[in-house]
Amino acid sequence: MLSASQANILPQFVDPRQLVKQGATLTGQVNPDLCGRLAEAVIRISEPITSSLVFHVEDGGRKAVHVKSSTTVLVNCHRCLGAMSLPLQCDTIIGIVWTEDEANTLPKELDFWIVAEKGDIAELLEDELLLALPFVIYHDEDSCGVSLGSLSSEKTFNEKIDSSKNPFEVLRELKDSIFDK
Repeated sequence: MLSASQANILPQFVDPRQLVKQGATLTGQVNPDLCGRLAEAVIRISEPITSSLVFHVEDGGRKAVHVKSSTTVLVNCHRCLGAMSLPLQCDTIIGIVWTEDEANTLPKELDFWIVAEKGDIAELLEDELLLALPFVIYHDEDSCGVSLGSLSSEKTFNEKIDSSKNPFEVLRELKDSIFDK
């Protein structure tokens, strides 16, 4: 008999064809150990990866899965390099296909999941959560150890440059200011 925590764990491999025929909904958690690429992209996956997958047939007979997944990860702030908690969420509809040729026939706005025989749910959810990671991650300015004003050198650089001077004079001043440090 499965324990309560094991009963809530999603299977890693499924047969999407069968699940679409049944109109199945899978809800539960994915083992974070199966999400190695996500684990490498963050400091730590700090909360369980909870997910809901609704398998269905869309208009036109396309097989699809509506994926909702969320977790919280610990990442480095790109401004102060301190650790911070970041909630990740995805909510998308993905077309299920069996070949790349079929994927090319899907509408461009529809992502696709190529499944030969068994589909790897952990890999699918990991891909979606990786896409949910922001390109630049930073604390709110109030919470960050580095203020935005301290990062900008534009003001001091612009103050030193007088456009009416000889351009070579400006370069000499710039060189002097660099080597004086």
